[in-house]
Amino acid sequence: MTDDKLTGLRRDVLKSGAVAALGFGTGASVFSTLESAGGDAEANQITSFLGEDRVVKTACSPNCRGKCPLRAFVRDGQVKKVQPQVPEDERYKRGCVLGLSHTQRVYNSTRLKYPMKRASWSPDDPQPGARGEGAQFERIGWGEALDHIANQMERVREEYEPRSVYFETGSGDSGLSGSMQAKLSDLFGGTQMSWSIDINTGLGFRRVTGAGYFNAETNFGEDWQHANTVIVWGSDIFASNLQQDASILLDAIESGAKLVVVDPVYTGTASKADLWLPVRPGKDPYVAMAMIDTVLSEELYDAEFLRERTLAPALVREDGNLLKTGDVFADGDDSTPVAMDAQTGEPVPLEPETYGEYELFGEYTVAGETTTTGLTELRREASNHPAEEVSDLAGVQAEDVRTAARWLATRGPGGIASGYGVDRYKYGHAFGQAYATLLSLTGDYGRHGTIHASHPSGSGYSSGDFFATGDDAVGTSSLYQSDIITAMESGDPYPIKMMYAQASNFLANQLPNRQRWLDAAENLDLIAVADMHHTPTVQHADIVLPASHWFTREDVVGGSNHPHVSYREPAHEPLWEARDDWDIIVGLAERLGYGDEFVADKSEAIEEIIGHDDRIDYDTLVEQGTVHIDDDPVLYQGEFNTPSGRLEIYKEDAPVEDGDDLDEEVSFEVPVPIESRTDDDWEKAEEYPLTFTQKHSKWRIHSQYEYQPWLREINDQPQLDINPKTAKRRGIDDGDYVRVYNDRGEMVVKAKYNDGIRPEMVNTDQGWWVRDYVQGHHNNLTHMDVCEATGNFAFYDTRVEVEPAPDDVDTSKYTSDNPRGADAGAAGGD
Repeated sequence: MTDDKLTGLRRDVLKSGAVAALGFGTGASVFSTLESAGGDAEANQITSFLGEDRVVKTACSPNCRGKCPLRAFVRDGQVKKVQPQVPEDERYKRGCVLGLSHTQRVYNSTRLKYPMKRASWSPDDPQPGARGEGAQFERIGWGEALDHIANQMERVREEYEPRSVYFETGSGDSGLSGSMQAKLSDLFGGTQMSWSIDINTGLGFRRVTGAGYFNAETNFGEDWQHANTVIVWGSDIFASNLQQDASILLDAIESGAKLVVVDPVYTGTASKADLWLPVRPGKDPYVAMAMIDTVLSEELYDAEFLRERTLAPALVREDGNLLKTGDVFADGDDSTPVAMDAQTGEPVPLEPETYGEYELFGEYTVAGETTTTGLTELRREASNHPAEEVSDLAGVQAEDVRTAARWLATRGPGGIASGYGVDRYKYGHAFGQAYATLLSLTGDYGRHGTIHASHPSGSGYSSGDFFATGDDAVGTSSLYQSDIITAMESGDPYPIKMMYAQASNFLANQLPNRQRWLDAAENLDLIAVADMHHTPTVQHADIVLPASHWFTREDVVGGSNHPHVSYREPAHEPLWEARDDWDIIVGLAERLGYGDEFVADKSEAIEEIIGHDDRIDYDTLVEQGTVHIDDDPVLYQGEFNTPSGRLEIYKEDAPVEDGDDLDEEVSFEVPVPIESRTDDDWEKAEEYPLTFTQKHSKWRIHSQYEYQPWLREINDQPQLDINPKTAKRRGIDDGDYVRVYNDRGEMVVKAKYNDGIRPEMVNTDQGWWVRDYVQGHHNNLTHMDVCEATGNFAFYDTRVEVEPAPDDVDTSKYTSDNPRGADAGAAGGD
C-alpha cells in the first residue's frame, strides 16, 4: 500500500471515529472539551490512530466494589483504549463495560475544567435560594477558590462551632482522598457522616455474627466454586455485580451448585436459576423464617455445629436474659452463658468454640430459674411462619420454599448471597438477622464454600498511623445521614452551616425525599463541591473545584472483593486546571494552619503508606501494578466477634422497634418479620397501591456513567418497568409516557412492559440525573422514614400510583429528532 493510500485510509478511519464520538444532539464531540480556545476543532479531534501505545497500569474506582485492575493504552497523550489488567493472581482478571468505557469518561464534555464560583454568591451575601437550576457560574483561580472555602470554615467555626462544618465524602472514588478528608476533619473538629444507605441487612447480620455493615463479609471469590447451593437473595448479580461476582457465581454453577434466586423481578440472575421464588416486595423476612421453620421441623439442622459454635443451647430466663455462670456457680461471672449437659443433666458453662453434648431444646429449672434454650425460643417464633401460611402472604409456592431450605441444609456447604434489595425496606434488618440465623442452623460458617453476601470479600493495605492525628486534634463528630438533614434544618443536635463535599452526588440526586434535602441546604452559607463532572450536586454548589480523573492521578487502591492492592500510574497530567483531591486537601490544610500535618508530595506519601504494610513490597507493587494479599479465603473460623464468642441466634441485648407503623413494640432476641409501607394494611395502600423500587443498573454505578455516549446508545432514558396487567388496567400502552406520583412528588417517564415484574410493583433504575427526566425525579417520590435500630434509608418502602402522562407534558427531548435528550451532552458528572 502506498503512503498516499495509507494516509487516505487513516483519514477515513479517523473521520468515522469522530462521527461515532458525537454527543447526544449537541453537535459536541466527546473530545470537544480538549479543544483550545479558538483552535481548529476538527484538527484537534483528528488525533493519531496509528503508532505505539504506552500501557499504563491503573485500576477502576467507583462504588461497585470491583476495583478491577485495568490497563490504559495511551497514544499521543490520550487514553485510547482500556483493557482488564492481569493481576498477580490471574483468577481475578476481570473488567466490565463501564470500566472499559473510561476513554469517554476521561474526556467527556461534562468534565469540570476550572474552579468556579456561583455568580450570585459572595461571602457577605450567600443567597442560597439562587442555587440549582438556572444558577450561573464564573471562572476563578485556585487560590481564590481555596481562600473562600478556608475563610468560610474559620468563620463558621467562630460563629457556631467546628462541628458546623460538614465534610462529606461520597462513594465516587476509592483511592486515598477519603482518608485525606477525614484527617482534615479530625484536625478541624468537623462533622462527617455515618452511613444511612445499604447498612440495614448488614447490621441485622451483625447481631448474630458480630460482623457486617455494608452487607456481610463472606469468603473470597476463589472459594465460591466449593458451594453446592447458592441462594441469591435480593440481588441481580449479573446486572449490578458485573465483574468478580458474576463470574464466580457461574464458576459455582458449572461446578454443580444449585442456584436459587429470591427476587420479585425475573432478573438475568433468575434466568440462570434452578429455582426462582418471586417474593412479593417486603415479604422476604417471612420467607426466611419459613425456611428456618422447615429446617427445624424436618430436623435438617447441623446439631454438632449448633452445639459448638452457637447459642442454640444457651439457657434463657423468663425475663429474656441469658442465664450466666454467675447465677449458677460460686466462681462464675456475669458474661458466660450456661447450657444443660444432656449426659449429666447438670448446668455447665457455654464457652466459645467448645463442643459438648448440650441440650438443644427443652425447658429446665436451674438455680431457681425457669429457662428454655435459645433454639427453643427460635423454634417458637419460626413455627408462627410455616411455608404453607407464608405462601399466600409472600406470593411463593410453599414447596419451593421448603425445597430451597432442604437444598441449603442437605447438599453440603453453601449459603445465601444477599444483596442490597431487602436492605432498602424500613425493617430490612430483620431479614439480615433471619438469614444469618438460617445459615447458623445449616452450619454454613467457617468452611470452604460457605457464602454470606452477594459480594465476595477482598483484601486491602494497612496505612498504619499515616493518617492519624495527635492527641491535641479536636476530633471528628459523626452523624447518621438521616440526622445530617435535621442538623441542617433545625440545628438538632447542632447546626450544620457549611458543606465541603468530594466524590459525592448525594445532595441533589442520590438521597431520598430529594426536595427536602435541597430545602434544607438553603440554610447553609456555603456548599463547596469537588468532582470530576458537572453533577446535579455541583449545580447546587457555591464553589466548584475540578477534580482529576482516576487515570490522571497516582494512587493506591485496595480490592473490595478481590485480594489485591492496586497501584495507579497516571496516564497523563490532569486536564485543564483539574487537581487531585489530595492536592486540594493539602491546599486547604495549609490555609487553615495544618500544613505540617500533611505530606504534600503524594508519591512520597504512597511509598510511606505502603511501607506500613509488611505484606507488600512497594517496588513490586509499582512494577506489577498489583500485589496479591495471601489471606485465608475462608472467613468465620474461630471465635466470633460477639459477646459470647458464638453465633448469637438468641440475642440478649436485642434492639427494639417502636415505629409509628407498628401495632406494638417489637424486640429482636430472635428474628421477627415486620413491615412498613409494603404491609397490605398500610394506611395509604389503596391510594398508592404500587410498591416503587429503584434497582441498580448494569449501565451505571449509582449516578456515575450517566453521561457516557456508548452506554446511552443502549440505555437512552429512564423508564418504568411495569407489568402489562398493571399497565392495561390503567390504560397504559407499552412505550407511553406515564406520571408516577405520591404525596411527596412525581416523575414522568416512559412505560416499559415487563412480564417479569410482579403486578403490585413498578421499578425505575436508580442513578438517573434530573436532566434525564421529562419531568420530576425518582427521589422526589422516596421518603425519610427510617427505623430506630439502624437509621437506614428505606428507598424501596415507597408507594406510588401510575397514570398516563398529561397530554401537555413536553417529551420532545426524547421524541424529536434528538432521541436521547437535547441536553444529554451538557453539564453532568458522578
